[in-house]
Amino acid sequence: MSQEEAVGQPFEHEIRVTWGDCDPARIAYTARIPWFALDAINAWWEEKLGGGWFQMELDRGVGTPFVNMTIDFRSPVTPRHRLLCAVRPVRLGETSVSFEVLGRQDGVLCFEGRFTCVFIAVPRFRKAPPPEDIRAVVEAHLN
Repeated sequence: MSQEEAVGQPFEHEIRVTWGDCDPARIAYTARIPWFALDAINAWWEEKLGGGWFQMELDRGVGTPFVNMTIDFRSPVTPRHRLLCAVRPVRLGETSVSFEVLGRQDGVLCFEGRFTCVFIAVPRFRKAPPPEDIRAVVEAHLN
């Protein structure tokens, strides 16, 4: 998918799964799946805001620690094909945002997950509403 995603289509992030990501069964370690999903969410922020979590926290003073992650595994992830992670925000609360991530290889759904984080003001480490520009970006991509 191009940098300009089609209306209503999720952002897609490509991950190269390598031999080092895998266990002796030749599939990705279970713990790598959340890492892949969070990498894709960070790429979504980079695409939409011009910077990911690092820039949000250090440059803007906005943190987004996760409060919930739910992942359903559907098919093994292997190094055989690129992992394409489709990301879209699915809920925006007063102080939280939830993303859906669908991971596919060669057209096969490998995992689906929902990831919720809360916005915080970094210096105080207290939950806070997102800045208006961030709220506007997320709202523009909610289905």
